[in-house]
Amino acid sequence: MKKSVIVIILILLILASCSKQPQEKFTDSKVLYSSWVEFQQKRDETSCLAFIEALDNYQIEKFNSYPELKVAAQNQMKSCKTEAQNILALVSSADGEGLDALQNLALDQSIQKIDLAMMAYLRNQNYALEDTHKTFYQYFIMYIVSFAVGAVILILLNAREIKKRDRVISESEQFLRHTMEVQEAERRRISRELHDTVAQSMRYVSLLAENLSDKDAAEKIISTQNQNIEDIRKLCYNLTPPAISGSEMVGALELLGSKIFGENEKGAVELRIVAEETVDFSVWNDEQLMHIYRIVQEAFQNIKKHAGAHEVTVLFKGDLPDRKLKVIITDDGCGMSQDMVAQINSGLFEKTESFHFGVRNIIERVQLLSGKVTYRSEPDCGTQITVEI
Repeated sequence: MKKSVIVIILILLILASCSKQPQEKFTDSKVLYSSWVEFQQKRDETSCLAFIEALDNYQIEKFNSYPELKVAAQNQMKSCKTEAQNILALVSSADGEGLDALQNLALDQSIQKIDLAMMAYLRNQNYALEDTHKTFYQYFIMYIVSFAVGAVILILLNAREIKKRDRVISESEQFLRHTMEVQEAERRRISRELHDTVAQSMRYVSLLAENLSDKDAAEKIISTQNQNIEDIRKLCYNLTPPAISGSEMVGALELLGSKIFGENEKGAVELRIVAEETVDFSVWNDEQLMHIYRIVQEAFQNIKKHAGAHEVTVLFKGDLPDRKLKVIITDDGCGMSQDMVAQINSGLFEKTESFHFGVRNIIERVQLLSGKVTYRSEPDCGTQITVEI
């Protein structure tokens, strides 16, 4: 920025200095050479005076980069002026009969000296122009080479950054995948612990309760324990669902929804899960199917905890040629504020309160599937989650 300002100031100063220079009329090379040719043709006083005037008004080439050429040019023009004065004296002294032999010889010698001086001056001009052209050409080549080298460097730097970005993305995905595997392993462990310890202990307590003398208390204990055992079974199923194949995805999600929603404070939740004919779950492997299952599960749990919905719909839309899948999950619950939706879609979770872990889990699993997720919601108008993978 500073360099560009300095360049602009210098240009303005140069223009200002040029505008202040006196307007002088100088003879250019073409006029000078034309006047000399005219004299050679006519050889009279008028044409000689015109040539001398052209010499006086001619601005000698500066030759700034060549001091020796500048001195030579000054000497050449000085020689031309001297010989032109000699020629003027000769043609002015001629009578009506013209010049004698000696005068013509002297005139020819002066003309020859001017020709030689002007030819030498032209050669010096040509040399300076060729050298300047060569210098500019070298600068041009250097500029092209520098530009090419700079372009190559930028390409290499960009390729390195792309490679670095790809490595970071790959490491991030590996970390997420490892985290998900650890979570699944931990869920299986907790499920086994609940089934093998807590559930068995509850069954043992139910057996002991049958021997109580107070039958009413025994029945209450047994009823409560049976309900606890059923809740643990549901929890175990949510933690470790059975292996899911492509043909069983819809049925597994319907069973999952029935266990998660069931009856709530405001009555039963109507659950609809629809897969269009273009949906082909067989193109996804077991790990990917588990991610899809967990995404819907996280959405169900968030809806149950926060939405208070009466209707929940899951729609699977497929694109067979491109092997793409769109999952649209909608509910008629209380919805969310626009600020919260904007933060979720931007990946910020500062104000999403307790359910931000479920939202984060959905986003991370969608990332592992190389997809994207979008939330749409308004207060009292429900929520729509669109996952494209």
